Amino acid sequence: MRFGVKLQLPMEETLTKILFTSDSTQHQKTLGDAMVSVARRFKGDLLWLETAANAELTNALVDDLKKRAYRELTIVKKSGDFWSVAAKTSKEFKVEMTVIAAASKSGSMLGGGMAGCVSKFETPVIYLNPEAGWVDPKNILMLLDSTSESRQKFYRVSKLAKAFFAKVHVFALSNKKDNETVRYLNAYSTQAFNYMAKHGVMVSELEVAAGVDMKEAIFSAMSTLNDCWVASMNETDGSGFMKTSPFQHLCNESKGPLMACAVQEVVGMGGSGY
Repeated sequence: MRFGVKLQLPMEETLTKILFTSDSTQHQKTLGDAMVSVARRFKGDLLWLETAANAELTNALVDDLKKRAYRELTIVKKSGDFWSVAAKTSKEFKVEMTVIAAASKSGSMLGGGMAGCVSKFETPVIYLNPEAGWVDPKNILMLLDSTSESRQKFYRVSKLAKAFFAKVHVFALSNKKDNETVRYLNAYSTQAFNYMAKHGVMVSELEVAAGVDMKEAIFSAMSTLNDCWVASMNETDGSGFMKTSPFQHLCNESKGPLMACAVQEVVGMGGSGY
């Protein structure tokens, strides 16, 4: 029996709060494009988390957003450790999504890294590393593994796909290939496809991949999709002692936006998980 999972709160289509921030001033164009794109698709408040590292961007981003999207940007000023402050601000203002352009943080043998950074957030993070540019997604590669928690992002991905008129490509994969893993991969892949179809999202189902190098398989799938975002949980199969997780590789090397969702706590038994 698999445990049920805690679903993240739904993103309201008519009233949202979306937070933007960066760890430096080098991401001005990326953030400007992201703000304008999001402003055109979501109503509600757009917030900018200003820190000492990105303060020089504030006026330019406010002016750019007003000029290109006729929207206002609410400024929130904070200080402290970048990722901790961003997570605390997202919770304080009850935002539905946080867009972050920042350097990827490395972990250690004991964990941490980007999985640890994202774990502080209760709602999705749209993450862009310094090499990633903003694109409006035409395709979203939604990753699933053999854990029931990987389904927690179904609702979020469906809402994002509908907002951008994007097609979701369901890709269930694992570095493990035992019979139980294969059974769960197939079940979750089918559930994801049916969920998207039921909610009016364009969807395709990639062939389930078990016993594979997950990094290689993910980047290979991404290479076949134009204007592609990836949706992943921060904890996935393929992690291990002295081994960089597939999620960390995505954060380090993806050339486009990554929708990163933190695994939420288990709250019961026998739940559907999504």
